[in-house]
Amino acid sequence: MPDPYPVDPRSVTGKAVARLRREGILPAVIYGRGLPSLSVQMKYMDARDLLNEHGKSTLINVQVAGEAQPRPVVVCQIEQTPVPRALQHLDFYQVDLSRLIRAHIPVILKGTAPAVARWGGLLVQGLEHVEVESLPQTMPLHLEVQVASLGAIGDHLLLSAVRAPAGVKVLTPGDSVVASIQHSAAESSEAAE
Repeated sequence: MPDPYPVDPRSVTGKAVARLRREGILPAVIYGRGLPSLSVQMKYMDARDLLNEHGKSTLINVQVAGEAQPRPVVVCQIEQTPVPRALQHLDFYQVDLSRLIRAHIPVILKGTAPAVARWGGLLVQGLEHVEVESLPQTMPLHLEVQVASLGAIGDHLLLSAVRAPAGVKVLTPGDSVVASIQHSAAESSEAAE
């Protein structure tokens, strides 16, 4: 797990947090099951680096100033402005390391499908994300799917055929198509002519 990210308790709330943002400070909150919520703040650059490096579903530690132990958290919600996508607020969920958590993680296709190289097929990704459940320490950043078994036009790969990492349960229905091979656009137009 990465080194703890430093946060400070925050007493400024409401519309007054706009001043914090102008000073390069991002407001945030930490909450969890059976825990009182705690308003905190962190440097904007630290928050941006945290999200770029770990994303939403990764277990990280935050060290609240004045507390002896860091808190294990995941980023639960990100508030951003619409156009420049500037961070406005983060919600951290403090996890119980002995309880299962759920997250949506991206699907990444790996390898080369023989039908693409041999038959000029088009590899189409059917699922961008899947919902998974695991202990916080074993939550993967993404689900890798090998496409080497897709050897002919029309072949498809169902989620039920994908092996999840140890300790991870996939909750998305197994009959979902992860990837398929279709005719390329050039072949489709030639057939139409």
